[in-house]
Amino acid sequence: MCLPMKKILVIVLSVLIIINIIIGAFLFLDIRILKAPIIGVELDPVTFSPTEIVLEAHVRITNPNPFDVSIENFNVISTTIDGYEIGRFFIQGGDIPANENKTFIAQNHLGFNGHDYTQIKNTITTDITISVLGIITKTIPFEITINASLANITSTLTVPHVHLQATLDDITKEGVLFSGTVELYNPNLFEITATSLSMTLKNEKNESLGTVSLQGGILEPAGFLTRTINGTLLFKAVDANSINANLSGMIGVTAAGINKTLPFSVEIQFLVPDPIKLLGLNGSFDFNLTGNFKLRMRGVICYIDFSIYNPSKIPIDARDLVCTIYRLDKNTTRLLGQQNMTPCTIEPKQEECLSTNIILPYFKLLFSGGRRILPDWFILTMRGNISISGVNRSLPIAITGYLEPHFIFNTTASPRLHI
Repeated sequence: MCLPMKKILVIVLSVLIIINIIIGAFLFLDIRILKAPIIGVELDPVTFSPTEIVLEAHVRITNPNPFDVSIENFNVISTTIDGYEIGRFFIQGGDIPANENKTFIAQNHLGFNGHDYTQIKNTITTDITISVLGIITKTIPFEITINASLANITSTLTVPHVHLQATLDDITKEGVLFSGTVELYNPNLFEITATSLSMTLKNEKNESLGTVSLQGGILEPAGFLTRTINGTLLFKAVDANSINANLSGMIGVTAAGINKTLPFSVEIQFLVPDPIKLLGLNGSFDFNLTGNFKLRMRGVICYIDFSIYNPSKIPIDARDLVCTIYRLDKNTTRLLGQQNMTPCTIEPKQEECLSTNIILPYFKLLFSGGRRILPDWFILTMRGNISISGVNRSLPIAITGYLEPHFIFNTTASPRLHI
Protein backbone atom coordinates (compact mmCIF):
# COMPACT_ATOMS: atom_id res chain seq x y z
CA MET A 1 0.00 0.00 0.00
CA CYS A 2 1.58 3.22 -1.14
CA LEU A 3 1.74 6.23 1.08
CA PRO A 4 0.14 9.34 -0.24
CA MET A 5 2.53 11.85 -1.83
CA LYS A 6 1.65 14.41 0.79
CA LYS A 7 2.88 12.15 3.58
CA ILE A 8 6.11 11.49 1.75
CA LEU A 9 6.82 15.23 1.50
CA VAL A 10 6.11 15.67 5.18
CA ILE A 11 8.53 12.87 6.08
CA VAL A 12 11.29 14.31 3.83
CA LEU A 13 10.89 17.79 5.27
CA SER A 14 10.96 16.43 8.79
CA VAL A 15 14.17 14.55 8.09
CA LEU A 16 15.80 17.66 6.57
CA ILE A 17 14.77 19.74 9.56
CA ILE A 18 16.27 17.21 11.91
CA ILE A 19 19.49 17.13 9.85
CA ASN A 20 19.72 20.95 9.87
CA ILE A 21 19.13 21.01 13.61
CA ILE A 22 21.90 18.49 14.11
CA ILE A 23 24.26 20.35 11.76
CA GLY A 24 23.35 23.63 13.38
CA ALA A 25 24.12 22.18 16.76
CA PHE A 26 27.51 20.97 15.57
CA LEU A 27 28.17 24.32 13.92
CA PHE A 28 27.24 26.12 17.09
CA LEU A 29 29.66 23.97 18.99
CA ASP A 30 32.39 24.61 16.33
CA ILE A 31 31.87 28.33 16.45
CA ARG A 32 32.08 28.34 20.20
CA ILE A 33 35.43 26.62 20.00
CA LEU A 34 36.68 28.86 17.10
CA LYS A 35 40.20 29.98 17.82
CA ALA A 36 41.37 33.40 16.71
CA PRO A 37 43.91 33.23 13.86
CA ILE A 38 47.52 33.96 14.73
CA ILE A 39 48.69 36.98 12.75
CA GLY A 40 52.30 38.04 12.36
CA VAL A 41 53.21 41.21 10.48
CA GLU A 42 56.57 42.40 9.17
CA LEU A 43 56.78 45.91 7.75
CA ASP A 44 59.89 46.67 5.73
CA PRO A 45 60.75 49.94 3.98
CA VAL A 46 61.49 49.36 0.30
CA THR A 47 62.53 52.94 -0.55
CA PHE A 48 62.88 55.95 1.68
CA SER A 49 63.11 59.64 0.80
CA PRO A 50 62.30 62.95 2.49
CA THR A 51 58.85 62.97 0.83
CA GLU A 52 57.76 59.33 0.72
CA ILE A 53 58.34 55.82 1.98
CA VAL A 54 57.27 52.64 0.23
CA LEU A 55 56.29 50.16 2.93
CA GLU A 56 55.96 46.45 2.19
CA ALA A 57 53.79 44.36 4.51
CA HIS A 58 54.27 40.63 4.97
CA VAL A 59 51.18 39.34 6.84
CA ARG A 60 51.43 35.71 7.93
CA ILE A 61 48.15 34.20 9.14
CA THR A 62 47.98 30.82 10.84
CA ASN A 63 44.64 28.99 11.08
CA PRO A 64 44.67 26.96 14.35
CA ASN A 65 41.17 25.56 13.80
CA PRO A 66 40.25 22.04 12.61
CA PHE A 67 38.28 23.52 9.72
CA ASP A 68 39.08 25.83 6.82
CA VAL A 69 38.64 29.58 7.12
CA SER A 70 38.40 32.24 4.45
CA ILE A 71 40.02 35.67 4.73
CA GLU A 72 38.03 38.46 3.10
CA ASN A 73 37.95 42.27 3.08
CA PHE A 74 41.59 42.42 4.17
CA ASN A 75 42.57 46.09 4.81
CA VAL A 76 45.55 47.79 6.42
CA ILE A 77 45.20 51.40 7.59
CA SER A 78 48.46 53.17 8.60
CA THR A 79 48.35 56.20 10.89
CA THR A 80 50.88 58.25 12.77
CA ILE A 81 51.10 58.05 16.53
CA ASP A 82 48.83 61.11 16.75
CA GLY A 83 46.15 59.49 14.56
CA TYR A 84 46.91 61.11 11.19
CA GLU A 85 46.14 58.64 8.40
CA ILE A 86 49.10 58.30 6.06
CA GLY A 87 48.11 55.27 4.00
CA ARG A 88 45.53 52.62 3.34
CA PHE A 89 45.95 49.51 1.25
CA PHE A 90 44.02 46.35 0.46
CA ILE A 91 45.51 42.87 0.59
CA GLN A 92 44.09 40.13 -1.55
CA GLY A 93 42.64 37.49 0.79
CA GLY A 94 42.04 33.79 0.31
CA ASP A 95 41.35 30.45 1.97
CA ILE A 96 43.53 28.99 4.70
CA PRO A 97 43.21 25.24 5.24
CA ALA A 98 42.80 23.80 8.73
CA ASN A 99 45.94 24.03 10.89
CA GLU A 100 47.95 25.69 8.10
CA ASN A 101 49.26 29.20 7.40
CA LYS A 102 49.47 31.59 4.51
CA THR A 103 51.44 34.78 3.87
CA PHE A 104 49.87 37.81 2.20
CA ILE A 105 52.12 40.53 0.69
CA ALA A 106 51.28 44.09 -0.33
CA GLN A 107 52.98 47.47 -0.71
CA ASN A 108 51.83 50.93 0.23
CA HIS A 109 53.17 54.40 -0.61
CA LEU A 110 53.14 56.61 2.46
CA GLY A 111 53.57 60.31 1.73
CA PHE A 112 55.06 62.52 4.40
CA ASN A 113 53.21 65.66 5.38
CA GLY A 114 55.00 67.22 8.30
CA HIS A 115 54.00 64.57 10.84
CA ASP A 116 56.20 62.40 13.01
CA TYR A 117 56.55 59.05 11.28
CA THR A 118 59.03 57.43 13.65
CA GLN A 119 56.16 55.28 14.95
CA ILE A 120 53.45 54.02 12.59
CA LYS A 121 50.25 52.34 13.84
CA ASN A 122 48.89 49.76 11.42
CA THR A 123 45.30 48.63 11.96
CA ILE A 124 44.53 45.38 10.18
CA THR A 125 40.86 44.49 9.66
CA THR A 126 39.46 41.42 7.97
CA ASP A 127 36.47 39.10 7.91
CA ILE A 128 37.00 35.45 8.82
CA THR A 129 34.37 33.21 7.23
CA ILE A 130 33.56 29.63 8.23
CA SER A 131 31.62 27.39 5.86
CA VAL A 132 30.10 24.03 6.85
CA LEU A 133 29.24 21.64 4.06
CA GLY A 134 28.92 24.61 1.78
CA ILE A 135 25.48 25.21 3.19
CA ILE A 136 25.86 27.21 6.38
CA THR A 137 28.42 30.04 6.66
CA LYS A 138 29.44 32.21 9.57
CA THR A 139 31.44 35.46 9.22
CA ILE A 140 33.37 36.87 12.17
CA PRO A 141 35.01 40.35 11.93
CA PHE A 142 38.59 40.50 13.13
CA GLU A 143 40.83 43.47 13.98
CA ILE A 144 44.42 43.82 15.19
CA THR A 145 46.75 46.80 15.62
CA ILE A 146 50.50 46.52 15.07
CA ASN A 147 52.99 49.32 15.63
CA ALA A 148 56.03 49.71 13.37
CA SER A 149 59.10 51.81 14.09
CA LEU A 150 60.99 53.61 11.34
CA ALA A 151 63.60 54.96 13.72
CA ASN A 152 65.98 52.10 12.90
CA ILE A 153 65.80 52.64 9.15
CA THR A 154 68.99 54.69 9.29
CA SER A 155 70.84 52.31 11.62
CA THR A 156 72.84 51.13 8.61
CA LEU A 157 73.65 54.66 7.40
CA THR A 158 76.86 54.29 5.36
CA VAL A 159 79.37 57.04 4.63
CA PRO A 160 79.72 57.99 0.96
CA HIS A 161 82.47 56.60 -1.24
CA VAL A 162 84.92 59.36 -2.23
CA HIS A 163 87.04 59.74 -5.35
CA LEU A 164 89.57 62.60 -5.62
CA GLN A 165 91.49 63.89 -8.61
CA ALA A 166 93.92 66.70 -7.78
CA THR A 167 97.03 68.27 -9.26
CA LEU A 168 99.46 71.04 -8.38
CA ASP A 169 99.08 73.54 -11.20
CA ASP A 170 101.31 76.53 -10.64
CA ILE A 171 103.50 78.42 -8.21
CA THR A 172 102.87 82.07 -7.47
CA LYS A 173 104.01 84.55 -4.84
CA GLU A 174 101.02 83.50 -2.74
CA GLY A 175 101.84 79.78 -2.77
CA VAL A 176 101.29 76.58 -4.73
CA LEU A 177 98.03 76.53 -6.68
CA PHE A 178 96.17 73.25 -6.94
CA SER A 179 92.85 72.14 -8.41
CA GLY A 180 90.78 69.02 -8.87
CA THR A 181 87.41 67.39 -8.35
CA VAL A 182 85.84 65.47 -5.49
CA GLU A 183 83.13 62.92 -6.28
CA LEU A 184 80.94 61.43 -3.55
CA TYR A 185 78.78 58.35 -4.17
CA ASN A 186 75.81 57.45 -1.95
CA PRO A 187 75.66 53.68 -1.32
CA ASN A 188 72.54 53.94 0.84
CA LEU A 189 69.01 53.04 -0.21
CA PHE A 190 67.79 56.46 0.87
CA GLU A 191 68.65 60.07 0.14
CA ILE A 192 71.37 61.69 2.27
CA THR A 193 72.84 65.17 2.63
CA ALA A 194 76.54 66.00 2.80
CA THR A 195 77.42 69.13 4.78
CA SER A 196 80.40 70.86 6.42
CA LEU A 197 82.76 69.46 3.79
CA SER A 198 86.38 70.40 4.38
CA MET A 199 89.65 69.16 2.91
CA THR A 200 92.92 69.39 4.84
CA LEU A 201 96.17 68.70 3.00
CA LYS A 202 99.36 67.55 4.74
CA ASN A 203 102.82 66.32 3.79
CA GLU A 204 104.53 63.08 4.85
CA LYS A 205 105.58 64.73 8.13
CA ASN A 206 101.92 65.44 8.92
CA GLU A 207 102.54 69.18 8.57
CA SER A 208 99.55 71.15 7.39
CA LEU A 209 99.85 72.63 3.89
CA GLY A 210 96.43 74.21 3.61
CA THR A 211 92.67 73.75 3.98
CA VAL A 212 89.84 74.03 1.46
CA SER A 213 86.10 74.23 2.21
CA LEU A 214 83.60 72.64 -0.17
CA GLN A 215 79.91 73.20 -0.72
CA GLY A 216 77.70 70.32 0.38
CA GLY A 217 74.61 68.96 -1.31
CA ILE A 218 72.06 66.18 -1.64
CA LEU A 219 72.89 62.66 -2.81
CA GLU A 220 70.06 60.55 -4.17
CA PRO A 221 70.16 56.77 -3.49
CA ALA A 222 73.03 55.39 -5.60
CA GLY A 223 73.61 58.99 -6.73
CA PHE A 224 76.71 61.19 -7.07
CA LEU A 225 77.74 64.63 -5.86
CA THR A 226 80.67 66.28 -7.69
CA ARG A 227 82.48 69.38 -6.48
CA THR A 228 85.35 71.34 -8.03
CA ILE A 229 88.20 72.25 -5.70
CA ASN A 230 90.67 75.12 -6.00
CA GLY A 231 93.11 76.30 -3.39
CA THR A 232 96.55 77.57 -2.49
CA LEU A 233 99.05 75.56 -0.47
CA LEU A 234 102.18 76.60 1.38
CA PHE A 235 105.45 76.54 -0.57
CA LYS A 236 106.67 73.55 1.43
CA ALA A 237 104.11 71.47 -0.47
CA VAL A 238 106.75 71.28 -3.21
CA ASP A 239 109.14 69.54 -0.79
CA ALA A 240 106.73 66.64 -0.32
CA ASN A 241 106.91 63.54 -2.48
CA SER A 242 103.17 63.05 -1.99
CA ILE A 243 100.35 64.96 -0.36
CA ASN A 244 97.74 63.43 1.91
CA ALA A 245 94.29 64.97 1.53
CA ASN A 246 91.75 64.36 4.30
CA LEU A 247 88.13 65.01 3.36
CA SER A 248 85.80 65.28 6.33
CA GLY A 249 82.22 66.35 6.84
CA MET A 250 78.81 65.30 8.04
CA ILE A 251 76.25 63.12 6.31
CA GLY A 252 72.66 63.02 7.43
CA VAL A 253 69.15 61.90 6.66
CA THR A 254 66.10 63.97 7.50
CA ALA A 255 62.64 62.62 6.75
CA ALA A 256 59.49 61.37 8.43
CA GLY A 257 60.47 62.95 11.73
CA ILE A 258 63.84 61.20 11.64
CA ASN A 259 66.94 63.34 11.89
CA LYS A 260 70.24 61.50 12.02
CA THR A 261 73.75 62.73 11.26
CA LEU A 262 77.07 60.93 11.12
CA PRO A 263 80.59 62.35 10.80
CA PHE A 264 82.86 60.88 8.16
CA SER A 265 86.48 61.21 7.14
CA VAL A 266 88.43 59.72 4.25
CA GLU A 267 92.11 59.90 3.25
CA ILE A 268 93.34 60.36 -0.31
CA GLN A 269 96.92 60.69 -1.57
CA PHE A 270 98.36 62.25 -4.72
CA LEU A 271 101.90 62.79 -5.99
CA VAL A 272 103.78 66.07 -6.29
CA PRO A 273 105.26 66.89 -9.73
CA ASP A 274 108.72 68.32 -10.33
CA PRO A 275 108.82 71.90 -8.98
CA ILE A 276 110.47 73.24 -12.12
CA LYS A 277 107.59 71.94 -14.20
CA LEU A 278 105.22 73.76 -11.88
CA LEU A 279 106.81 77.06 -12.75
CA GLY A 280 105.37 76.85 -16.26
CA LEU A 281 108.24 78.95 -17.62
CA ASN A 282 107.72 80.93 -20.78
CA GLY A 283 111.43 81.52 -21.01
CA SER A 284 114.60 79.80 -19.79
CA PHE A 285 117.03 80.53 -17.00
CA ASP A 286 119.98 82.49 -18.39
CA PHE A 287 123.38 81.95 -16.80
CA ASN A 288 126.54 83.83 -17.64
CA LEU A 289 130.01 83.03 -16.32
CA THR A 290 133.03 85.27 -16.94
CA GLY A 291 136.61 85.23 -15.70
CA ASN A 292 139.36 87.84 -15.89
CA PHE A 293 143.01 87.33 -14.94
CA LYS A 294 145.20 89.90 -13.18
CA LEU A 295 148.89 89.55 -12.35
CA ARG A 296 149.67 90.40 -8.75
CA MET A 297 152.59 89.91 -6.36
CA ARG A 298 150.97 86.90 -4.69
CA GLY A 299 150.14 85.23 -7.97
CA VAL A 300 147.57 85.34 -10.73
CA ILE A 301 144.14 86.39 -9.52
CA CYS A 302 141.07 85.25 -11.47
CA TYR A 303 138.12 87.59 -10.97
CA ILE A 304 134.90 85.68 -11.56
CA ASP A 305 131.40 87.01 -12.24
CA PHE A 306 128.34 84.74 -12.32
CA SER A 307 124.92 86.11 -13.31
CA ILE A 308 121.48 84.46 -13.31
CA TYR A 309 118.30 85.69 -14.98
CA ASN A 310 115.02 84.48 -13.42
CA PRO A 311 112.20 84.21 -16.01
CA SER A 312 109.61 82.87 -13.54
CA LYS A 313 106.88 84.64 -11.56
CA ILE A 314 108.35 83.87 -8.14
CA PRO A 315 111.71 84.40 -6.40
CA ILE A 316 114.42 81.81 -7.03
CA ASP A 317 117.30 80.96 -4.69
CA ALA A 318 120.83 80.20 -5.93
CA ARG A 319 122.80 78.35 -3.26
CA ASP A 320 125.63 75.90 -2.63
CA LEU A 321 127.60 77.70 -5.36
CA VAL A 322 131.19 76.55 -5.78
CA CYS A 323 133.57 77.98 -8.38
CA THR A 324 136.58 75.89 -9.45
CA ILE A 325 139.57 76.47 -11.79
CA TYR A 326 141.44 73.63 -13.52
CA ARG A 327 144.31 73.64 -15.97
CA LEU A 328 143.95 71.52 -19.10
CA ASP A 329 147.06 70.03 -20.64
CA LYS A 330 146.07 68.00 -23.66
CA ASN A 331 143.68 65.46 -22.04
CA THR A 332 144.81 65.98 -18.45
CA THR A 333 143.11 68.29 -15.97
CA ARG A 334 144.56 69.44 -12.65
CA LEU A 335 142.84 71.42 -9.89
CA LEU A 336 144.33 74.87 -9.26
CA GLY A 337 141.83 76.55 -6.93
CA GLN A 338 138.31 76.58 -5.54
CA GLN A 339 136.06 79.16 -3.91
CA ASN A 340 132.55 79.13 -2.41
CA MET A 341 130.17 81.89 -3.43
CA THR A 342 127.56 83.61 -1.32
CA PRO A 343 123.97 82.38 -1.97
CA CYS A 344 121.47 84.87 -3.29
CA THR A 345 117.79 85.31 -4.19
CA ILE A 346 116.80 86.36 -7.68
CA GLU A 347 113.50 88.20 -7.93
CA PRO A 348 111.03 87.44 -10.75
CA LYS A 349 112.08 88.76 -14.16
CA GLN A 350 115.34 90.05 -12.67
CA GLU A 351 119.06 89.31 -13.07
CA GLU A 352 121.45 88.89 -10.18
CA CYS A 353 125.24 88.96 -10.44
CA LEU A 354 127.64 87.32 -7.99
CA SER A 355 131.40 87.89 -7.84
CA THR A 356 134.37 86.16 -6.29
CA ASN A 357 138.06 85.63 -6.99
CA ILE A 358 140.54 82.79 -6.82
CA ILE A 359 144.27 83.30 -6.26
CA LEU A 360 146.57 81.04 -8.29
CA PRO A 361 150.05 81.08 -6.69
CA TYR A 362 152.83 81.30 -9.28
CA PHE A 363 154.59 78.20 -8.06
CA LYS A 364 151.45 76.04 -8.27
CA LEU A 365 150.41 77.57 -11.56
CA LEU A 366 153.76 77.25 -13.35
CA PHE A 367 154.88 73.86 -12.06
CA SER A 368 151.63 71.89 -11.82
CA GLY A 369 151.72 70.94 -15.49
CA GLY A 370 154.89 68.89 -15.46
CA ARG A 371 157.20 70.17 -18.21
CA ARG A 372 154.68 72.77 -19.40
CA ILE A 373 154.55 76.19 -17.79
CA LEU A 374 151.23 77.37 -19.19
CA PRO A 375 148.27 75.09 -19.92
CA ASP A 376 146.38 74.80 -23.17
CA TRP A 377 143.29 76.13 -21.43
CA PHE A 378 142.01 77.10 -18.05
CA ILE A 379 138.66 75.44 -17.24
CA LEU A 380 136.33 77.53 -15.11
CA THR A 381 133.35 75.68 -13.59
CA MET A 382 130.43 76.78 -11.48
CA ARG A 383 128.28 74.23 -9.67
CA GLY A 384 125.37 74.73 -7.33
CA ASN A 385 121.62 74.46 -6.92
CA ILE A 386 118.66 76.64 -7.71
CA SER A 387 115.34 76.28 -5.95
CA ILE A 388 112.10 78.04 -5.27
CA SER A 389 112.53 80.39 -2.32
CA GLY A 390 111.49 78.67 0.90
CA VAL A 391 111.60 75.20 -0.66
CA ASN A 392 114.22 72.54 0.05
CA ARG A 393 113.89 70.65 -3.22
CA SER A 394 116.39 72.04 -5.70
CA LEU A 395 117.68 71.69 -9.23
CA PRO A 396 121.44 71.15 -9.69
CA ILE A 397 123.27 73.34 -12.19
CA ALA A 398 126.75 73.06 -13.66
CA ILE A 399 128.40 75.60 -15.97
CA THR A 400 131.78 75.18 -17.65
CA GLY A 401 133.80 77.87 -19.44
CA TYR A 402 137.24 77.77 -21.13
CA LEU A 403 139.78 80.59 -20.68
CA GLU A 404 142.88 81.14 -22.77
CA PRO A 405 146.08 81.46 -20.68
CA HIS A 406 146.83 85.06 -21.75
CA PHE A 407 147.42 87.03 -18.59
CA ILE A 408 148.23 90.24 -20.36
CA PHE A 409 144.71 90.58 -21.67
CA ASN A 410 141.42 90.31 -19.82
CA THR A 411 139.75 87.09 -20.84
CA THR A 412 136.10 86.05 -20.77
CA ALA A 413 134.94 82.46 -20.39
CA SER A 414 132.63 80.87 -22.94
CA PRO A 415 130.09 79.05 -20.77
CA ARG A 416 128.43 75.74 -21.45
CA LEU A 417 125.32 75.20 -19.35
CA HIS A 418 124.13 71.84 -17.99
CA ILE A 419 120.83 71.59 -16.05
